[in-house]
Amino acid sequence: MLRECNRVLKLGGSVAGYVIHVPVGLTEAQERRAADLGPPDVAASGSPEVLAQTAGLTIVLREDVTGAFRSTCAALSAARRDLENELRADEGDDFYEEERRKKSAMLLGIDEGILCRSLVVANKR
Repeated sequence: MLRECNRVLKLGGSVAGYVIHVPVGLTEAQERRAADLGPPDVAASGSPEVLAQTAGLTIVLREDVTGAFRSTCAALSAARRDLENELRADEGDDFYEEERRKKSAMLLGIDEGILCRSLVVANKR
């Protein structure tokens, strides 16, 4: 996606977004755990800086928003619990359980310090 952003941006143009990533310096075991708890390819994709550089972009702002991300995950998890009957009826049991599992895993990864979220702004060089 970042390569496509680079392709369509004019020189000096910017792109911004949120990225879930692992912090620098994790052990191999921690990276495997983050991969299990986080979204697909979270540990394999590299740091936001490496991803941006590979795509030909330069990060001009990176703000850690992990605390707010944790609050959002916790609120979504609580809402899913509070609305369990309605959601199971609308989504089905399998989907409901998978979403519950994903939110619980994400919270665990954040609490273990192996999953982070950052707001990233990058410019085309």
